[in-house]
Amino acid sequence: MLTEISLRNFKCFNETSSIPLAQVTVLYGKNGRGKSTVVQSLLLLSQTMKDSNDVRTLQLMGGLITLGTFDDVLNSEANEKEFEIGIVSDTEHVKLAYTSIEDKPQLAQLIGLLVDGVERLDVNASEDGQVTSELKVAGAISDIKELQSLKDLAYIAADRRGPVNAVERKDALSENWLGTKGEYLINVLAQNNAELLTDVEDTLSKVLSGAAIKINNRDSERVELYLNSIDGKKVYRPVNVGFGYSYVLPVIVLALLANEGSTIIIENPEAHLHPGAQSRLMEFLIRTAKQRGIQILIESHSDHVVNGLRLAVKTNLLKENEALINYFDRNLDTEMTEIEQIYVDGNGELSAYPDDFMDEWTRQLMELIKS
Repeated sequence: MLTEISLRNFKCFNETSSIPLAQVTVLYGKNGRGKSTVVQSLLLLSQTMKDSNDVRTLQLMGGLITLGTFDDVLNSEANEKEFEIGIVSDTEHVKLAYTSIEDKPQLAQLIGLLVDGVERLDVNASEDGQVTSELKVAGAISDIKELQSLKDLAYIAADRRGPVNAVERKDALSENWLGTKGEYLINVLAQNNAELLTDVEDTLSKVLSGAAIKINNRDSERVELYLNSIDGKKVYRPVNVGFGYSYVLPVIVLALLANEGSTIIIENPEAHLHPGAQSRLMEFLIRTAKQRGIQILIESHSDHVVNGLRLAVKTNLLKENEALINYFDRNLDTEMTEIEQIYVDGNGELSAYPDDFMDEWTRQLMELIKS
């Protein structure tokens, strides 16, 4: 399980910044403060490992994330043309450094690989400035546990696909590959066994206070999904059911299909859900994480997501050291991203309440009660 991510010269992070992680971590704060950047660093490593089982050539454009070119991800104030990504677990500390590749702007070349403080890469520069690097030991990446574990990372983006009535049958898809936007959800539900569909329906019903799901034409060229907002046999096309049902379905399925011990990343799980549903979704995600040893990173703007984490600690669903909120803001003087760690105690109280953190409701209330 990851305990920390560190970034240097990567997008909005100029100086080295360390972001601690717990079993359930919420990334919270204003827009444009670096929350997505932290997520993207893991997605870059994951998509590269999934594709090649190697990190010597980092893929900036891939199946999980498309960030453009090397210059797009290099911090604008960087003094050198390289960036670093570090990942730390209870047993391993890995730091990777990358530079650009001439004529291949959508890739980055590994020029440093520290594992527990030991350099595993030989780097040479020719007279014309070309950089080459070789692993000091054969198989020096295959035995790095935390890089290998990133091949199991699962992710669902904020801009999920929404209501879809039917999709083309795709037998070649992996049974647990939803796509980053949930675009393969119907195929996944059709390919898996009936037990998964039952679990999804039960969870959806609990989160949204009623639900029914049916897959039609499993063996046809066009596979259909039907939903209802109440328990029972009667179902309708998704476009005729509340938007929240289609938006939360990929989140639920992602968690149910996640491999034991893996990491999942969810952006804005609260999208299109009313407050009660947001709270119940958090309870489901946290229970699933505990039961299967899954690590969850949640990027959110919802007070109800934060409060769901607090409630989980207070009710002993999570231990205090298993929950963490990283609050992202910007230093107005230096214009640099600053991250404050907020912990939850056994009573559900937070260790800090920074300015602009969960205070909009109070601010509006004070305006309303002014005489």
